[in-house]
Amino acid sequence: MKTIHAIIPALLLLGLCGQPVGAQPEPWVHPDGSIHYYNAVAAPAGITWSAASDSAQLPGGCLATLTSPAENDFVFGLVDSSVYWYQRPGSGDWAGPWLGGKQLFGAPEPDSGWEWAGGEPFGYRNWSPGEPDNEGNENVLNFGESSSGRISTWNDLNEMDAAIRGFVVELSAESTTIGLLQNDTNAFVGYSLFESNRARFIYLIDNKGRYVHSWYSTYPSGQSNYLLEDGSLLHSARVGNPNFPAGGSGGRVERIDWDGNQTWAYNYSNTLHCQHHDIEPLPSGNVLLVAWELKTRAEAIAAGRDSAKLTEGKLWPDHIVEVNPSNDSIVWQWHVWDHLIQDFDSTKANYGVVADHSELVDINYIRNGNTGADWIHSNAVDYNPQFDQIVISAHDLGEVWVVDHSTTTEQARSHSGGRYGMGGDLLYRWGNPQAYRAGGTADRKFYGQHDARWIEPGLPGAGHITVYNNGSGRPGGRYSTVDEFIPACDTTGHYTRPAPGTPFGPAAQCWIYAATPPTSFFSASISGAHRLPNGNTIICEGDKGFFFEVTRDSQVVWRYLNPVTDSLRLFQGDTIPDGAADKQNSTFRVTRYAPDYPGFAGKDLTPGYPLERYGSPTVGIAGPAKQPSRPRVALTVRPNPARTGTAISFQFTANSPAQVTVYDAAGRRVRSIAVPQSPAANRCSLSWDCRGVSVPPGVYICRLTTVGGSATQKLVMTE
Repeated sequence: MKTIHAIIPALLLLGLCGQPVGAQPEPWVHPDGSIHYYNAVAAPAGITWSAASDSAQLPGGCLATLTSPAENDFVFGLVDSSVYWYQRPGSGDWAGPWLGGKQLFGAPEPDSGWEWAGGEPFGYRNWSPGEPDNEGNENVLNFGESSSGRISTWNDLNEMDAAIRGFVVELSAESTTIGLLQNDTNAFVGYSLFESNRARFIYLIDNKGRYVHSWYSTYPSGQSNYLLEDGSLLHSARVGNPNFPAGGSGGRVERIDWDGNQTWAYNYSNTLHCQHHDIEPLPSGNVLLVAWELKTRAEAIAAGRDSAKLTEGKLWPDHIVEVNPSNDSIVWQWHVWDHLIQDFDSTKANYGVVADHSELVDINYIRNGNTGADWIHSNAVDYNPQFDQIVISAHDLGEVWVVDHSTTTEQARSHSGGRYGMGGDLLYRWGNPQAYRAGGTADRKFYGQHDARWIEPGLPGAGHITVYNNGSGRPGGRYSTVDEFIPACDTTGHYTRPAPGTPFGPAAQCWIYAATPPTSFFSASISGAHRLPNGNTIICEGDKGFFFEVTRDSQVVWRYLNPVTDSLRLFQGDTIPDGAADKQNSTFRVTRYAPDYPGFAGKDLTPGYPLERYGSPTVGIAGPAKQPSRPRVALTVRPNPARTGTAISFQFTANSPAQVTVYDAAGRRVRSIAVPQSPAANRCSLSWDCRGVSVPPGVYICRLTTVGGSATQKLVMTE
């Protein structure tokens, strides 16, 4: 089992010298549609059923429950290896790993009173011939036993038999509501990178929804993240600039290596400017930053802004800066403020005929009545190395812009120079020709778009541009689409410029993904999409933290619901809490990287458990024969890690005797704490000063035992 640092508890065995070795947990779709995970764990030194059961509970699971031939065959396939089996001396019988079946104390022998670890009825039976036979007080279940080799039928065995070499952990819940929801064979296999907007962990998961890696930042999310080719993470962070308190505010860029060490940080945040939304790593190693800059009311009016469109008394026009991380110098800049036009006031700068200058931005064009400071609200930047161009998503103008990056900073301020001879003027724009007086409402394509990017060379549609078209204010209803269009560009990167009053081509998108019905897919803000090597497109419905992958013919082949809210990972079966305007798991983007991406070279990509947590399990299929679930027994320890003291919080059946016991990693009891009984549901905390027989730094196990079951939690004691 991969150790997942402080995120997923490792499997720890009580009273064992040999450490168990887990494989990767494998998902299986249960007949009721829920997804269960099964982890085959090898115990080379041998393990008892009770110790295996305790170990299975650490990640929130239980020993495997098998309720159908299909489930039985799937689990047997995970352990059909000599690693998990023990050949008994003398008889030569092969004894397989522990499963979750147990016979109730005092039940008539040999075949009465059997139940599963999760409280499931023992309906499906798959006993080996002549079993169960209760030879030697046999009250638990394993695969086997047969001298002919490994078999998929069951045997009853004494729970203290310590010769068994493995066990199977099952993680499950009454229903699958978060995490992996679908993973078809025609989904592109890779690793998905994402960060919840309210969290500080950035996660990498595989297609099966399993944890692969993570990075941590001491700063809240600044929206965008990129995995670099050396395996480090380029992360935008939010510093909380009070001068630019708009959505998407960032102000800081960090580089964090694979091992979690910050190797570079750069703040672009003060009273005059602030980075926001997106960043872009360049092949040179430099980084592009999207940023606001402050223009006062006087500066805005002098540039030709209509004073009635200055309700906040200032403007925050966007600009792009290129930073060299080797010396923190700004080596290139582009400012929209240098490329304006207006026909409002002939006595002010930038006066001209708007329709005659599609290469310039009308300082008085506003969409949806936005007269505030954040007038453009650019939310994406992408780089095209073939043409040395940058595409910018101008959200509040409903357009994407292309500008020349081959210019010097001086040329970028002007209207000439660079590879394309236009300085920093717009080479191309698309999505809303109303912004340059070249069309009407019917010609508009974008409605609050995000994540404009070129499709990379070698991928289906290379050279096209994809955009997440959020759909706010869209005629016909609020629904999102993913749009792909072919920019009016030749093979050298030169664009066909239209006649005045005529929009840039093309006339329409070449591909649109829309859900059925369209209104079932909608995110008012954030979100993104990008093309995958197999031609599919991965999409982030950002407000809901929902990721999915679609084929060219709009078939959904992979679905995942982000289970991370703020600093919490939700329990399977939970629903995502609402926030002020979105869900608490909202996510700016998700990016899928291929397994051969250079950033993975030499890295440990062994998957662990899913990100979502699993509590006291109630496993199996739904149906009229299903018994009521056992009362929930829960235990949490905070702070964890701890140094001088911690609080042990718990929940269990009302008015029941219970005890909390602390063990060290070798299974020795360190402390027992009596739990008071209550006629109401027991939900309370006990303080432990971390003193006992001897409590040096290390790993400890806190266990709550009650008539309703037990719960276990790992505690790490620090220096």
